[in-house]
Order: sequence, then C-alpha cells, then structure tokens
Amino acid sequence: MRLPSLPVALTPRRRPRPPRDLPLEAGERVLAGVPGAWATQRALLLAAGPGWDRLPWHEVLAATWDDERGALAVESVRGAREVVLGEPGLLPETVRERVQSSIVLTRHVPVLGRRGVRVVARRVPGRDGLLWQEVADPGVDPADPRVRAAVDLEQRRLRAAML
Repeated sequence: MRLPSLPVALTPRRRPRPPRDLPLEAGERVLAGVPGAWATQRALLLAAGPGWDRLPWHEVLAATWDDERGALAVESVRGAREVVLGEPGLLPETVRERVQSSIVLTRHVPVLGRRGVRVVARRVPGRDGLLWQEVADPGVDPADPRVRAAVDLEQRRLRAAML
C-alpha cells in the first residue's frame, strides 16, 4: 500500500549534516546549522578559509539575520563578521536563543551624556561564576579615568546586588 505524499509545506525537513572537519569539543553537539555556519550549545562556528572560526556564545555581542540577502552578521568581542548563507534553517533562532541565554544582566552606564559603557554579566558554559564584560559606545574611551570610575562603581553595585 502506498501512502499519499505530503504537501511540500508539511514534508519534514532534513537537518543538514555538519562537515567532518567541524571542530567540536568533547561532549559538544550541533543544535542547528547550514553549510558555512553551525551553532552548538557552546559556540557559533563560522567557516574561515580552510578552517573554522569558533565564537563562544559569551563573546558574541550581537547577531542579526538579513532575510533579503540571506546573510548572518555577527558582532563579537573580536570584531564584526558577515556570512552569506542563503537558506538559514533554524540558525537565526538558535543564535538568538544562545546569545540571550548567556546574558544574566546588562546595564548601560551613561558617562558622556547618553553615551556610555554597557556592563554585561554572562554565563560561560563549563565555568563557575559570571564573566563581566564592558562594551563602550562609539566615541567613549573605556580607559578614560572618569569612565573607568563610573563603570567600576556600577559594577561593584551590580555584583553586590547579585549576592
């Protein structure tokens, strides 16, 4: 007996298989991905020449998906990067969820009018405690003594409030 075929919209999609050279750590598993970009529970892996660029979630500051261009733009503590992927599958949603789940707290500390420094507390998989990050707005020098004093004071307040 032959079963009727499902309409295309109801046909289950096959999840693409990650390449064999994808540098997974022990116990790490792929959550979503497409050729050129793979998300695991610990990091975003982006194709980089003959190898892979590994961006742990706590290093990803922002990521946006441009549906018209099929491009994933990633801003990390190492700089910005864009990868044209075409069909994204579940990658954009997975990236958003992983980045958001790493953030415990974020607070903007204004130091020059509205400009300032964003203080972020993040979880790092496999590590106890929180990682504290500071992301300066354009035109703000995080090494400036006045900026440093304001950020340090706010960070002490936030740490004390979390105890």
